Amino acid sequence: MKIFFPCLLFILMLAGCAQIPTPPPTETADWAAHQQQINELTDWSLRGKVAIITAENRHSLNIYWQQNGENFHITLTSFLGTTILDVKKTALGTRIIDDQGKIYFGKNTQTLMTQLSGIELPVEVLQQWIKGNPSGAVFQLNENNQLVSLTGQDNKNDNWSVDYQDYKTVQKTSLPHKLDLSRQDLLIKFAIRKWLLEKTEIF
Repeated sequence: MKIFFPCLLFILMLAGCAQIPTPPPTETADWAAHQQQINELTDWSLRGKVAIITAENRHSLNIYWQQNGENFHITLTSFLGTTILDVKKTALGTRIIDDQGKIYFGKNTQTLMTQLSGIELPVEVLQQWIKGNPSGAVFQLNENNQLVSLTGQDNKNDNWSVDYQDYKTVQKTSLPHKLDLSRQDLLIKFAIRKWLLEKTEIF
């Protein structure tokens, strides 16, 4: 009897431990701190490549994106360096220069880009998503508290999904370097070569 009760107690302790579930990766203090860090990252620029793929066409372009608060300047060029689209947004509105050098003005950047070039790029929400910040979206994290996917809407209420494949640390900040942005009829693949985390004037 003296042996039986310690054994029973030991078995009950093991059973209790076995019933404690292992929580899946969720928002933690580390993620909250990281999201605050990228929320505060309002002045940055990046260089890389972007592939725009539809059922009919595929375009591969160089991209330069300069962000200064709510203002930004995006330049898309061919591999030969020819400017395909030059997009500048300030508080006054959006100015776009097309591949013929013609200048256009408007208030809605995404709509104006689509009308002039056929390029669907949800730039208003992508300002956050491209940093790995799931602003206004449903998202999933990996075991390293990095964003691996999100589903959200642009300002036209179109649904987009973003998958993140690669992160690198830039000036002590973990930032995406490869991501795929997709809609039902469109795939946009980003390969970011370089991030620069400092304030530069929009030119």
